[in-house]
Amino acid sequence: MGTSEYYEREAKYKHPEIRDEWVARVLANPYHTETQADGRIRYYGYIPEVDKWIRVIVENGILINRFFDRGKLRKWGRP
Repeated sequence: MGTSEYYEREAKYKHPEIRDEWVARVLANPYHTETQADGRIRYYGYIPEVDKWIRVIVENGILINRFFDRGKLRKWGRP
């Protein structure tokens, strides 16, 4: 999967603790997906190693952003 210029320039440095293997795991087997109004797709997955949910945002097969989503931990808890 390719990455956006924004991702390479900023996003991956804002959250360096998120591993690429976690992103791949979420994309391969998401717990939940949503389509944003702009057509981008949100993939959510739980990462038990850190006890957190991550959100991965993809547009046309290009990784836009990924980050921990604390709101989903409160809403969904732990699977």
